[in-house]
Amino acid sequence: MKTQTFLQHLAQNSEKELQFAYATGKYVPNQFHITEIKNVLIESVDCGGNPDTYRQTVVQLWDGNGPDQPNSMTAKKAFDIFQIVERKKPIAQDAEIYFEYGNDTLRTSTYAVQHISLDGKIVVDLAADAPVCKPSLVAEDACCEPASGCC
Repeated sequence: MKTQTFLQHLAQNSEKELQFAYATGKYVPNQFHITEIKNVLIESVDCGGNPDTYRQTVVQLWDGNGPDQPNSMTAKKAFDIFQIVERKKPIAQDAEIYFEYGNDTLRTSTYAVQHISLDGKIVVDLAADAPVCKPSLVAEDACCEPASGCC
C-alpha cells in the first residue's frame, strides 16, 4: 500500500480507532505509540545483477509502558503525527508503507499492509513479506536456482 493511500484512510476516518493485527487474532496493544516514521531509500542489486532504487515509509510501533487501554489511538492522532513528520522531513507519498513491530515474545519485523478494514475501527492487517527472487518477477527463465551460477 502506498503511503498516500494509508494517509487518506486516516484522514477520511479521523474519529475511528486505529488497530494493527500482526497475526490472526493478535493485535498490537491499544496503548501503542508511533515512535518513529522513517523515510527509507533502498539502493540495491538483485541476484541477476539488476540495480534498483526505491523508497519506503517505515512506521515504528511500540507497545508503550502503561497498562492496557480500553481504546487505541484515533486515526486523527496518527494522522497528526504524520503531519508533524511531514513538516520536518517530507514523506514520499508514493512510497510503499511498512510497519515495524515486535514485543517480548515476537521478534521485531517489518510488515507490509495486507488489508485494511474500515468497519467500526480501522484495522490494519499486517503480513511479513517473504524474500523473493526479483528477476523471476519479470522473466520466467530468470536464474533463481541456487546452483544456476547467476550469483
